[in-house]
Amino acid sequence: MPTRGLNDEQLRFIVQMGVEWVTMSGPGAPMYTPEGRVVPNPTNPGTAPWKEDAIRQMKVRVESFGLKLGNLMLHDFRDAILGRAGADSDIEKVQESIRVAGKVGIPVVEYNWYALRAMGGYYKEPGRGGSLLSAHDYERSRNLPVLPDIGEHRAAQLWQRYERFLKAVVPVAEKSGVRLAVHPNDPPPPKYRGVEQILGSVDGLRRVCEIVKSPANGITFDTGVTREMGFNVVENIQWFGKRDQINHVHFRNVLMKAPREKYVETFIDAGDNDMLACLRALKSVGYPRLLHPDHVPEFPGDESQRAGWGYAVGQIKAMLRQV
Repeated sequence: MPTRGLNDEQLRFIVQMGVEWVTMSGPGAPMYTPEGRVVPNPTNPGTAPWKEDAIRQMKVRVESFGLKLGNLMLHDFRDAILGRAGADSDIEKVQESIRVAGKVGIPVVEYNWYALRAMGGYYKEPGRGGSLLSAHDYERSRNLPVLPDIGEHRAAQLWQRYERFLKAVVPVAEKSGVRLAVHPNDPPPPKYRGVEQILGSVDGLRRVCEIVKSPANGITFDTGVTREMGFNVVENIQWFGKRDQINHVHFRNVLMKAPREKYVETFIDAGDNDMLACLRALKSVGYPRLLHPDHVPEFPGDESQRAGWGYAVGQIKAMLRQV
């Protein structure tokens, strides 16, 4: 389960759910503004690169509850993504953070490749029993203007920068015993405020895996986003899994209305995905790493969202008995 902090209450709840592994943001992992800018998160301070003492303290704290720390979200590297003057420095900081993760024994480092996140299409709609579901409609954001401080970024530019990044950091991950997992663009519309979303399709994710063919260069396979893109989830688990490039899994369900444009994030048992078939596909390719419940519905009055997380975990644990 993800944890937003390392306080007793958060960690104790994860133990109560019978979950063994924790995923969380590493120091300096960013947040997103309503416009989609990637900005520092005031609740998660930290500077790049990661420091070994700080990461080790996080791991020790998690382990003090009988849990294991299996995944850290990387800090931001804006200049490398946007092609700015500090790109080389950003890449060096990522390399050092990966080395630190390896020394401490963090098996997976997750990251996003966002020039701009397509936040403008999100809205809430009612779910069963008065719950609230996150939904996305590209018509809400299709014609939003370019942000002057971000500018326009074409796919060819983003791919050129990304290939350079991968060829620099994947060898470091291999030597450090760390697997990298890039999350798909979420939401996945083709373009947002003049920025093309190159990881908003399965074709884009497959291209990532072909740039550097290594288990250390993998993806976060998101069952929800894969369906949002309009693709068959089980077939794509087979494609990525047989290459041993699924390094993390976000496990959730959606109702897809228009590929890449319009969908609703719903209860794990209420969407278009056959989640048991997804689990069986992961087993068939020998996937051995984490399964992370994600984007759970909101229950009004439950500020901690524990009901949503508990429901998702319970569903997953029940399905695992049938795999």
